[in-house]
Order: sequence, then C-alpha cells, then structure tokens
Amino acid sequence: LLKKVGRRRARDSRVKLFTTNYDTCFERAAADLGLVPVDGFSFTHPRHFDPRFFDYDIVKRTGSSESASFVPGVFQYLKLHGSVDWSNRNDRIEVDPRVVAENACLIYPARAKFQRSYEQPHLELMARYLAALREPNTCMLIAGFGFSDAHLTQPILAALRANPHFRLIVVSRTSHDRLANAEGGTPWAELGQLAQRADISFVSSSFAEFARLIPD
Repeated sequence: LLKKVGRRRARDSRVKLFTTNYDTCFERAAADLGLVPVDGFSFTHPRHFDPRFFDYDIVKRTGSSESASFVPGVFQYLKLHGSVDWSNRNDRIEVDPRVVAENACLIYPARAKFQRSYEQPHLELMARYLAALREPNTCMLIAGFGFSDAHLTQPILAALRANPHFRLIVVSRTSHDRLANAEGGTPWAELGQLAQRADISFVSSSFAEFARLIPD
C-alpha cells in the first residue's frame, strides 16, 4: 500500500497517513521500501516531538546547483492515538523503544479516550487531522476502521456534508453487510444515506486484497 500511494507527482502534496494503531508496522514497511515518513519528530537523538517538523519536507540538490527537487517516497505519518515507542518525560515526548508503562504516550480504549485526544501531542495530531478533512479536492481512503471512535468519525461525516470536493473510499470486508443491516442513527446508516448525494465508494475487500488491487 505504501509503495503505491507514496508515488506522487512533484507538484502534488504529500500523502497524509493517519492511523489509530499503536504498532510500528508502517515505520518498518517504510524502512524496507526506502520511504521516508515525516512524523513530527526531530532528526536528532533522542528524537523528540515538535509539530513544526510536519511542515518540513525533503529535497535533493545536485552539486552546487541552486535548483532543488522533491525527494520521492516521502509521506506525512500521524499516529492519532500514540505509539508503543513514545515516551512522555517531563512533558517532552520522545521516541524510546524501551519506554516503561508509566511513561507511555498512548490513548487507551477507555471512557476517557475522547478527553485524552485533546492533550498533547494528540491535540496537535487531531488538529492536523481536522484540517486535512477541510482541504479542497481531498480523497480519504479508509481501511480497517469501524467508525466506532466518535471523535474521528463525526469530522468525516461533517466533511461529507459540507465539503463538495471531498471524496471518501471505505475498504471493509463487511461493508455490504454493515450498510444493509445498519440501524438508524449509526455511522454506517448515515454513510449509506450520504452516499446518495456525496462522493463515497465502498470496497468489499480485506486490506491485503485491496493493496494488491490498487494499480501501480
């Protein structure tokens, strides 16, 4: 998936990849492919979080030439619920593969999930998530997300209602059944209603199958 969606023309904006997973599978996949995730952390050691790094990019210069070209395979990577290797020490978020539980920077699946999403660094990540949904001519691809997190789902539904240039693609093995059996007032029921007037596509497929189906 990363190899295919990371191929962008130089004049296009970088792909933004949002995930609620804590694991490091995307980081490992990017490393295997030679791709570069811009994740909001510094390039120094120890790597620390600073949202200014999301506005950085990587360009290539040849010799003493003043011209520069964007390096391919760079994408923005935002882990909305934190990561297993993020440590919060004295209000400083650092990447630490040996982080201990009491310093873990994670939003756990609990009642306080919504409140925790408005603490740093999650507040900054949420702000960029909301801003991305308001950008013109945006296509959002969703895979492996069941729309159970209201603080992430409601902005998507709002974008479908208010942004006429917003396109949504939902990939789920159970999308057909979820749409057919959705109860009123649930996100899937509203997605089915919005699909009649908004640009929404549903793909009944697993993540692995969909990754293979995407054309090069």
